[in-house]
Amino acid sequence: MKKYLIWAAIAMVVAAVATIWVQRTKIEKLTDERNRYRGNTETLLQDVETYKTKDSLNAAKVGVLELKLSEFERYRASDAELIKNLQTKNRELEAVTTAQMETITQLRGTVRDSIVYLPGDTTKTVLKCVDISDPWFSLNGITTPDGTFSGTFVNRDSILIVATVQYKRFLNFLWKTNKVKNREIDIISRNPHTKIMGVEYIEIEK
Repeated sequence: MKKYLIWAAIAMVVAAVATIWVQRTKIEKLTDERNRYRGNTETLLQDVETYKTKDSLNAAKVGVLELKLSEFERYRASDAELIKNLQTKNRELEAVTTAQMETITQLRGTVRDSIVYLPGDTTKTVLKCVDISDPWFSLNGITTPDGTFSGTFVNRDSILIVATVQYKRFLNFLWKTNKVKNREIDIISRNPHTKIMGVEYIEIEK
């Protein structure tokens, strides 16, 4: 009889431990979900922080949105459809970054006359030519006597994206843990004429 009681007690202890473990797992999952939604809400409510680097380049700082793939496909349907057109077969989506830029350049250049002789014609045609250029921008074109302008416009940019992570500390002040406290994304435009209007960084949760 004692043997059965012992086995019954052991079974009850194992069942209790299993129940506690399952409940703890559920609580941790719910806590993570709550923290994710809270972090996403804070990120969405924050304005994009714009600033200038030491070299006077325009930059922007933004928090990270964490979405499940199903959430991304639902709330960012146009982006998800565009990504499907990429050559990403057999690969998993991990993160998506979008940025809106505005480039305003004060134009200053030279207008010169260019004489053109047309084949079979003894008269000459004078065209007004425009040449404007710097390391990031160039405009070259001509204006015909009837007022038609034809030219080429080139705007160049170089974007640097930096992701930084702040980890939680044990008891909030001791050694760092592996749990992430905060993620931030900095985007810098190397083109001094470019202003960053908006940034969004989305991590896809597995």
